Formats: sequence, structure tokens, C-alpha cells
Amino acid sequence: MKPLVSGWILALLIFSPGAVSPAQSDATPSRKGVEFFEQHIRPLLAKHCYECHSARKQKREGGLLLDSQSGWEVGGENGPALVPGDVDASLLIRAVRYTDDDIQMPPNRALPAEAVARLEQWVRMGAPDPRTNDSAESDETFADPSDPIAGRDHWAFQPLSIPQPPTVEDAEWPRRSLDRFVLARLEAEKLQPAPDANPRDLVRRLYFQLIGLPPTPQQIEAFLHDPRPDAVEHLVDELLDSPRYGERWGRHWLDLARFADSNGLDENFLFREAWRYRNWVIDAVNNDMPYDRFLLEQIAGDLLPYDSVEQRDRQRMGTGFMVVGPKVLLGNDERRQRMEVADEQIDTIGRAILGQTLGCCRCHDHKFDPFPTKDYYALAGILTSTTVMERRHMLNQQRVMERLVGIGSDGEARDGAYEKFWREFPEAKEKADQAKSAWESLKKGDEKAVATLLEKNKDAVAEIAADSSKPMQQRITAQKSLAEKLAAVIANRPPIPPRAMIATDAEDPADEAVRISGEFDDLGDQVSRGFLQVLTHDQVEIPEDQSGRLQLSRWLTDVEHGAGHLAARVLANRIWHHLIGRGIVRTVDNFGRAGEVPSHPELLDYLASELINSGWSIKSLVREIAISRTNLMSSAHNETAYSVDPENRLLWKFNRRRLDPESLRDAMLAAGGLLDLAPMESTVWNLNDQATGVGKHPRRRTDFPCRSVYLPVIRNDLPELFEVFDFANPQATTGGRPETTVAIQGLYLLNAEMVMDAAEATARRILDRAPEKRFDLLFSLILNSEPTSAEREELESFVQQTRDRLQDDGDEKAEIHAWTMTCHALFASSRFQFLE
Repeated sequence: MKPLVSGWILALLIFSPGAVSPAQSDATPSRKGVEFFEQHIRPLLAKHCYECHSARKQKREGGLLLDSQSGWEVGGENGPALVPGDVDASLLIRAVRYTDDDIQMPPNRALPAEAVARLEQWVRMGAPDPRTNDSAESDETFADPSDPIAGRDHWAFQPLSIPQPPTVEDAEWPRRSLDRFVLARLEAEKLQPAPDANPRDLVRRLYFQLIGLPPTPQQIEAFLHDPRPDAVEHLVDELLDSPRYGERWGRHWLDLARFADSNGLDENFLFREAWRYRNWVIDAVNNDMPYDRFLLEQIAGDLLPYDSVEQRDRQRMGTGFMVVGPKVLLGNDERRQRMEVADEQIDTIGRAILGQTLGCCRCHDHKFDPFPTKDYYALAGILTSTTVMERRHMLNQQRVMERLVGIGSDGEARDGAYEKFWREFPEAKEKADQAKSAWESLKKGDEKAVATLLEKNKDAVAEIAADSSKPMQQRITAQKSLAEKLAAVIANRPPIPPRAMIATDAEDPADEAVRISGEFDDLGDQVSRGFLQVLTHDQVEIPEDQSGRLQLSRWLTDVEHGAGHLAARVLANRIWHHLIGRGIVRTVDNFGRAGEVPSHPELLDYLASELINSGWSIKSLVREIAISRTNLMSSAHNETAYSVDPENRLLWKFNRRRLDPESLRDAMLAAGGLLDLAPMESTVWNLNDQATGVGKHPRRRTDFPCRSVYLPVIRNDLPELFEVFDFANPQATTGGRPETTVAIQGLYLLNAEMVMDAAEATARRILDRAPEKRFDLLFSLILNSEPTSAEREELESFVQQTRDRLQDDGDEKAEIHAWTMTCHALFASSRFQFLE
């Protein structure tokens, strides 16, 4: 239906926090920006620009220096080299694009297109640059930050302290031991924690936190009337047992795994089997697979023993984690591609599991953290000894794409038959086309053309050529027979076999050499496969005939000799972040020196220890935090506490925050009775091999009423709702999604067809009720609350006025439109969008 706009709706939109406020910018470089600079821009400038534009080389061509931030800010003879945020206005970008004959850098040879794109992206980000002083000198002035032995003093690399919960003055307040750590900090600052949230806010909060869906009116009433003193515990246990829990918390992991249904980058091919990995994650989370096993199957599931074909396939599907990353496919040297794939995997494993920016030391020792370049290439050897890509049939030709393996008892044989058919089909089709051309030439009497075709393919043309002395009817019959044979071949082609994206060990595992400046073809010293020295106290031997993935996956959670304590801290912090709204370490993907220190270090170590002691049970830790007094506090403002701690780092209240786009969409569909809770396979989308055409201008219907976790995630072409409301970047690990407040969010809620359809469906549900119950149902379905007397009176007046204004459309239409507009307005309100 068409958008219906009233002053009342607009007022709600305009005054709803998060709806139309202008975007905020940060004057200092963000940590993500600094990481991008260190990983991509500094090596690029060093390789291509410093020779002519650096203080160290004593070169200042055109008066320009590029080895410091002040250098490009001041610029040279032509002024500042960059205009942060404005790509087209930046002289440096104009120069490297090679589109202007008067200004071209580097001279004589243009940069690769990928390097230009990186520079453009950097400028578009605001040109974040941590080099406040001349980096060439400052890097040598201080002790080596990449020293792995000295680096063990950093808090994140030290063994867990396993602290005891502190004594507190208000012994009645804590519900769980973790609350004591929070309360002790508050009492030290003479602050009081907020009171408990009211029951309606609490039940809504727990539902969205644990399953990403709103409670139904019946579920709200059941909780409100539960007389048991441990009603919260019972509700949390019920939600943790729901299959919806895995869909919610599995999505948190998919953010880290940079999950997508397409390749992205230069050729955005569809990953037709990515859904199997996504559903594997959801099932693993629902089944509370221990985290150490969870990582083991994702990194080395193909190498584990099994008792059945089903177990073998289930374990192997987990390695989709290794395969699903974005890759450059076109015009890429095989050796370069292998290194780029390994680089992306190292970056993902480092951020997702260890909270470390390992990708920064591909070209040089890490500038902040204790990771020498050799550590990077020790890991790279493991990953370049792993196969995640292969040549397969796509778009009528053989292309490099993600590695697929047949599953089931005869899966590999069926997959082999399928690939054999498509390898040979282009040749069969070409023969038929040549025969057709020969027939057309014969009809025209062009014997020379027939001879040429006969020379190219004697078998295909001989039958037609031999028919040249036969009567016309016989010739037609022969041609028809050839066409029918081809049609029969196509009709009898083998069906697509069941397959999954699965990593396997390479045929010849080998160590890697350091790449000078990160260049794939500039080799330095050979490095034995291994792990990060700062976290490795005993050398691990990797057999020559193995990649080392099995040893790596075990090392990641080894609490005696490996990275287990760090991995536990990172995971515990992520769980806290998703429930409480902010991590104890707010830089959830960076536990290095450039990240923040924990606000409650003893609490973090306590939670990490609890995680390990529970057998790495994620559900156990989620439950512990969910039922804590810290999580049950209200979000009520307290001016005294705010004056001491305006960012709520001490946790004196619950962090009010906006729902993520998946929860917003699912809640609107649920309110309208439209949400289909059945799990889905991505095969239903029937998308093209070239996967774009899903986001703003879909070629086919993709907005099925399923849960949002099952919608296709197409890199570079996300559903519009995801783009607008800060969905995770599927190109890289995203532990903390961005939180923006921009006008387009309010405009989307006002005009999106999905929102309007959900509003109308909700209105029709409400109109099925008796008039005196409609406003209660309206608030219960959308806001999960009760209307106050003033709200009821205002809405009654609005509905009546709207009904009267639309009376010319007929009573029934006027009634539906009036209620639809009311539902639409509530969907756009801050009370719907935000979790109190």
C-alpha cells in the first residue's frame, strides 16, 4: 500500500532518538581506521612513495612528504595532498588514478588498481593516520614493540589471575558472584546501582537478548504472573532451550566469521552452499558445542576421525569458516592468490578468536604488538598448505571458485559425475553449433565454409556434409535428429549433487618464506610453520605431510601451552558485550596495545575462568550473565552517577541501545503475524551465479518472511534494511557493529514497503479484536507494554480523526488505514527501536 504520512507520524519520527539525528564524526582516527592504515596504507606508501617523498630518504619531490600525517596535510607546491572524506578533491588520488596528464604518481608506472582502490577507501574513511610525528624516526627511537618475549608483559597475554569475588557493603544486591565485581567498583566511587527494570521491560529485554524476537502477549502475561522467586531463571532457561537461541547467537558468530552468500570483490559469484555452514553454526550454538570443539571443527573438521558418514560430513561442514571469505578471482597469479587468501584467513582468525590485528605484520613487524613478521609467515605456511579454492564449472566455463566437496555416502562420486558432464558439455554444444553452421552453409551452396568447418571438427560436420546428396526432407530429418540428441543430453544432465564448502589439506604442505614488503614474489628467509611466539611456551612440531591446521586449532584453546587464556578472555568479553551492550574491553576485536584496557580486569578474568571451568560452555556463561543483577538493572538516568561516569563504564545502569536490523525486521513481521520461523536453505532464493541484484533493486524476490538470519547476505549488495541499520560488514570480522544515527534510518521506517506491509498486517490483527481491547493489543504486539491513560486517549483521538478524514474511502478502508497509520507510527518510535 502507498505511504500514509500524517503530522503525528512525522512528529514521532522527528522526535524519536535514533531516527533522524545527523551523523557524528570523530576528529581523531578510529581504531579501525588506524588498523586499516597499518595493514594497507603504510606498506603501500613505503613501497611506492617514500623513495621520492620521505624525510628519511631526504627526498621532497614537489615539496611533498608522505611519511607523516603533517606531510600530506601541509602538502607541497600544489597544496595539501589529501582532502579527508573527499576522494575526487584529493590531489594524491588524482595523481595515482593516472587520468590527468599533468599529475601522475608514481612517475612512469601506474599503481595496481587494487592499490588505488585502497587509497581511495582510506581517503573516504577520512584518511586516518596515526603518524603524528615522523614515523621513520619514531619507529627506531623506542624499544621494539614486536618483541614477543617482552610482549608477554601486556595484560592480555598474561595467565588468568582467577580472582575471588570481592566483599561488598550491600550484600543483598548481588544475585551472582559476578555482580560483586560490579558493585565493588560502584561502592568505591560512592555510586548506587540503578533499581531493577520493571517486569515488562525485563521480559522484552531478555527475549531480544537471547532469541532476538519480542515476546508474544501470552508470553508477557505468563512471566508477569509467574509467582516463583526464580521466575527469571526459568524464563532464561526456557529461552536458552529454544531453537531461536541458536539463530540469534549463531548470528553473532557469523559476524566474526565474515559470513556471506557471495564472494564479493572483483567477481561477486554466489556461494550456493554457504547456507550449510551458516546452519551448521546455528545448530552448533543450539547444541552448546563446547567452544574448543567449535573452533576445532571450523579450522580442521576435515581432519578429525569419525564414526559415520553423517558425522564426517557434519565436521567437514564446519570448515566453511575457512572457505567463506572474500577473494580476488580475476587476473590473479596463483601464487599471489594463495598468499592473499592466507592473509585474509590470518586476519580473521586473529581478530575473531584472539582479538589481535595479525594482518598488520604481513609487510613488517607489528608497529604496536609483539608479533614479528616471522610469526605471520609461520601461520601463513599452515594456511597456504590448505586448499579452499579450485577450478569448477560456472557460467559455461571453468573458473576458479570456492572449494566444494560432495557429501553423503556417494556424494563425491555424484559430484564428480556432475563436474564431468559440465566439463564436456561445452564441447558437445560446440559440435552441434558447428554442425548447424555447416547445414546452413550447405543450403546456401557455400562449399568453402563447409570445408572450413569440416577441417575444424570432422565428427560434428561429417554427418551433415554426407547428407548433401540426400533429398531436402532427409537433410531436415538429420538436422532435427542432431538437435534432439543435444536436447536429450541437456535433459539427462546429472542433478546438482549435495555439496558443501570444505577446506582440505594441500597435496604438498610446505613452509613459507617471508615476503619482503608483503610482495608475493619477493622472497626472504624460510620460516617453519608454527604459532605466535608471545603465546607459545613449548615448540609444537607439525608433521611434514600435514598442513598444521589440526595443531593450530588445538593451540588456540590450549590453556597450558597455547593461547587458551587469551581466547577465553576474548570470548567472555564478546558475550558480555552482546548482553550488557558494551564490552569490558570496549575494543572487542583488539586486545592489543592499540586497544582499550578492561574497565573491570578482575571481572573479565573471572568470567574467562568460569568459561574454561564449564568445559567452554557458551550457554553457561550466557545464562550466568543474563540472570545477574547487573543485567536486570533498569536504564533509568541518575544525574549523580552520570556526573561521575558519563559513559557508564562502571555499569551503574543498563545500557539503553537500539535493536539490530535483524531484530527490528523480525519484530515487525512478528507483530503482523507474518514471520515464518522455519529454518531455510539459501537454495530457495534461486539467485544468479553473479549474485548482485539483491539489495536496493532485487532481480528476484528475496525478502521472504523468514527470520532475518536466513536472508541472503550478498557482499557489496546487502538488503537495504541491513545497509541502513548498521549490519555487520561481511568483508571482514565484525565483533562490534557500528552504531550510527542518521536521517536515512527514519526515512526508511517511514517509506519502506516491508514496514508498511507489516503495519497493515498488524492493524488487521488488531481489528479482529473487540474495540475495547484493541489499544491494549496494539501496545502489547508492538511495544510489549501497556498504554498509559494519556497514551490511550491520544491514540483514540488520532484514530478517530484519521478515520473521519478518510471517510470518503468507505468505513472499512478508513478503519484499516487509520489503524495502519497508527501501527506504522509506533514502528517508527524510539520505544519500538530501542531496548530499555
